[in-house]
Amino acid sequence: MNVESPQVRDTPAPTALLFPRARDWWILAAVLGAIFVFCLGSRGLNDPDEGRYANIALAMAKTGGDWWEPRESGFGHYDKPPLVYWCTALSLRVFGFNEWAARVTPFFGAALSLAGLAWAAVRLYGARIAWWAVLICGTSVQFWVMGRVLSPDMLMTGWCTLGVAAWVECRRRNGAWEMWLATLACWTLAWWTKATPSLAPLAGVLIGTYATGDRAGRRALRAWLLVPAVLLLGSPWYLAMLGRYPELSDFFFQRELVNRVIGRVDGRHGSLIYYVPLSLVAWLPWWPVAAWKWGRTPVAQRFARWWQRIGVEGWIVVVGLVLFSLVNSKLPTYTLPLAPWVSLLIARVIRVDTQANPTPASLLPGGAFAVCVVVGAWLLPARIESQLGPNSSLRPVCEYLRSQGARDIESDHYWPDMEFYLQDARIRYVLRASANQKERPSDAGLVPDRFVDPADWLVRQSGPDLPPGERWLVRFRGQRDSPFDAMLPMGAERRTASIGEFDLYRVGPSPSVSRSAAR
Repeated sequence: MNVESPQVRDTPAPTALLFPRARDWWILAAVLGAIFVFCLGSRGLNDPDEGRYANIALAMAKTGGDWWEPRESGFGHYDKPPLVYWCTALSLRVFGFNEWAARVTPFFGAALSLAGLAWAAVRLYGARIAWWAVLICGTSVQFWVMGRVLSPDMLMTGWCTLGVAAWVECRRRNGAWEMWLATLACWTLAWWTKATPSLAPLAGVLIGTYATGDRAGRRALRAWLLVPAVLLLGSPWYLAMLGRYPELSDFFFQRELVNRVIGRVDGRHGSLIYYVPLSLVAWLPWWPVAAWKWGRTPVAQRFARWWQRIGVEGWIVVVGLVLFSLVNSKLPTYTLPLAPWVSLLIARVIRVDTQANPTPASLLPGGAFAVCVVVGAWLLPARIESQLGPNSSLRPVCEYLRSQGARDIESDHYWPDMEFYLQDARIRYVLRASANQKERPSDAGLVPDRFVDPADWLVRQSGPDLPPGERWLVRFRGQRDSPFDAMLPMGAERRTASIGEFDLYRVGPSPSVSRSAAR
């Protein structure tokens, strides 16, 4: 692999060449900003993840909301520390209760990531490599997609990337304590965003300093102090929740720690090579260019002292992939914190041996990506957002219900984004509360009217306590054994409307129901 030496330089590479100039950085920032903001709010919130995070942030943003304890549909939700909810709730208050405001948080995380990558890459390899690394990262599939999806992953990636950059600056300044404190602050904020996954890039930095023989980097990192300090500063929220609900100790330590590593929590599991094919798609469109260029180097040079030549950024990628592959819990988004450092590796491969300015051919992957952005962000979401099964958005359904003046709505599937879109309506879910709504036993019975047991619901249909007035039923076609099937025939003549994978029924106060089914 024909790349520059990975050793950290005290000063950036000379920038006397026409490329990059200050103007090039401004152009790059404008282009990347445009493709990330483009149609940011045109797509409805997708369940379950975007709907869940928006639901929790909405509860905090409303007057009187509890900003310390995340609550989803009235139940406590303790999977993640609260920083991502705080950021989203603040955005909702400032920009309004809409999809664009909800996605300001991942956009902010993407901006932090690109800024941290530029900072670190300039210090490590100079402005020319840094410019290309930022371009490659901002136009990679995984990074762009996750920069437009409300989840903790991009915000955590931003803090982790800044943490690496602050460490690079700390090393350049011979371990200056002020930069070490900045490193600590970034990793602590990453922990407050998604806890333990944030430590994977940090482990890569530590192992990379040993693999590359970077003693100055190890001294600047002060891992013996940094890791305990991050854990200490990241613990107040967990201690506060345990103080309120001691029964959460099993949830935090068994379900969220042990079972994530060796168990099968929420069905998130896969083989050891799970991330191999995924990465080949996630890190398009630039890695084939780097692979082609690397293949042109002499065979004797391709693997010579590779553990030093890949630099610390390469070790962040290698260690991260190994750790995420060994952990049983697997999701496509877990490898997002590695994307900036993959981009830096690719930039070193495709740009290091040329002094020329970029040609139209060298920018072809970025141009192709821009075309895909227009097609994917503008033409596609509105057509399919209600046809994605459990990952659908309920926005079109809720828009129709709002146009009909619906105030009392019952659904046979849990859609947390319904509460975001229909804040003034009364929404009930006719199903047994899922594991996410039973994270602590004391939650039982807190919101008895939000989640209704199907058997009790069927009995109530012919009883005197049936709520008066008109109601709407939202039937998800992917829901098996729906209680609505015993109440209404599924013939098209009885449907009030059909939107995507959803059938909507307007029913009166006393619909007929089979007593045998109710029993």
